[in-house]
Amino acid sequence: MIRLKHFIPDSYVDSINDIDFDELHKAGKRLILCDLDNTLISYMQKEPTKDIFLFKEKIIKKGFEFVIVSNSRKDRVEHFANLLDVPFIKFAKKPLSGGLKRGIALAKKKYNPGQIVEIGDQLMTDVAGSKSLGIYTVLVKAIDRKTEVLPTRINRFFERRLIHFLKKKHKEDFNRILKKYEEDNYGR
Repeated sequence: MIRLKHFIPDSYVDSINDIDFDELHKAGKRLILCDLDNTLISYMQKEPTKDIFLFKEKIIKKGFEFVIVSNSRKDRVEHFANLLDVPFIKFAKKPLSGGLKRGIALAKKKYNPGQIVEIGDQLMTDVAGSKSLGIYTVLVKAIDRKTEVLPTRINRFFERRLIHFLKKKHKEDFNRILKKYEEDNYGR
C-alpha cells in the first residue's frame, strides 16, 4: 500500500550525472532501475546519446546492473534499450509494483530492496512505486517538461497538489529534499 511518506524521495539531483554512484556502491546498492522519459532522454528522443552510452559504461564499471523500467507502451523503449544493450520493461504501470518487480527479475543476480536504486523524474510514479517496495529513490529534474505527454501532464497537475500537502505534513523532509524540486518544476 502506498502511503504519503512514499512520495518523498531519498535524494533529488539535477540530472543522472549528478548522482554519487560511488556513495551508492559503498552503501551496498548494486541494481539501478531507471525510468526512460525525461530521466535519461526527452520524450522526443528515440536513441541513446553518446553521453547516455558513457553513463551506462560508467555505472557498469562501478559494479552496478542497469535495467530500464518505463511506463511508456511505445516501441521506442525497446529500441532505445536494445541500442544501449540493457534489459527493459515497458508499460510498467508505476506506481503499481508489478513492473518494478519484473524489472528486478531481469537482473542477472538476485537483489533485495536494500540493494536497489530507482532513478526517475516523477514523485507519483517513480518515487511512490519504488518506495512502497523499500527501494532507495533518486528523483531527477525532468529533462524537458515541454515535451511531456498528456498522462504525465495530468500526473504533474496532481503532483503539484501533492507537494503542497507534503510541505505541510512532512515539513522537515520537504525542506531537505523536495524544496528545490518544487522550485525547479513549479517556480516556488
